[in-house]
Amino acid sequence: MIKILLSIFLLCSFLKANYEIIENENIFIIKTDNRTFQENLLNLKDEINFEGFTIVYELNLAKATNEVAVLLEKKGVLKEGINLGICKSSFTLQMVEENPNNINYCPLGLSVYQNSKNENFISYKKYKAFKSGDKIADKINEVLKGLILKSLD
Repeated sequence: MIKILLSIFLLCSFLKANYEIIENENIFIIKTDNRTFQENLLNLKDEINFEGFTIVYELNLAKATNEVAVLLEKKGVLKEGINLGICKSSFTLQMVEENPNNINYCPLGLSVYQNSKNENFISYKKYKAFKSGDKIADKINEVLKGLILKSLD
């Protein structure tokens, strides 16, 4: 019985996503090793919906930039690339209660993409406070980071 439980535990540990966090003051990026672009996108969308956010737009920037690259006789950079704009009314209320200018943050943006080397990434541009003392930008960054990390579980 113990061998069976240990085997199941070992198998489950290999199913977890392997990823690398790349972060600086401007951007948060996760590079995934054992998931495809489609898996990353679907799992992130599931987590966004589970957390009560609405996807208000989905832009296929890989397709758009690759079409321009062809016209300019250049090579495309991305194989796949989707930007998601998300919103949650209760969260937006918190943002504008702190500072009405925070409405400019909406919708919040996340990106899922695959480069020409078949490397897969999930990222967001870090939000900054509009004025000294504003705290919602930190909360936005925590929420977006949480959405990404939970989508990898």
